Amino acid sequence: MTPSSLLFAFTISWLVCGQAFAQQLLRTSTSWDGKGFSYPQGKAELTSVKLRLESGQQTPFHCHPVPTFGYVLSGQILVETADGNSTMMKAGESAVEVMRTLHRGTAIDGPAEIVVFYAGAQGIPTTLTAGKDEHQDCKKYIGR
Repeated sequence: MTPSSLLFAFTISWLVCGQAFAQQLLRTSTSWDGKGFSYPQGKAELTSVKLRLESGQQTPFHCHPVPTFGYVLSGQILVETADGNSTMMKAGESAVEVMRTLHRGTAIDGPAEIVVFYAGAQGIPTTLTAGKDEHQDCKKYIGR
């Protein structure tokens, strides 16, 4: 069975049985700070990770040169940019992270878990840590 015929069979069975439920989590063309994002050029590469932060634990400042989507599985995460903008993400919420902008996340009032999806391209890192990675400047990936 080919992938397309398998998808067709699944879709038909879902329509007939009606037991599956799809809920759109997010549809947007901007990140949480209201800025746009763009896909890098090159051979597409999707990556996903599950991140766990203990209560009060904070990620280092970092940036993403590719579009990044997060879904909070549990807890609350305060996301702050280096220039002072912030947003609180709670369990069950999703957002497109800021792109090419230094930011960090902190677990608030308990541990937090988030699933992060990166829509990148081969050869382009998903995350760069400020002051640590040799390619510290996310802006260098503009137009790639």
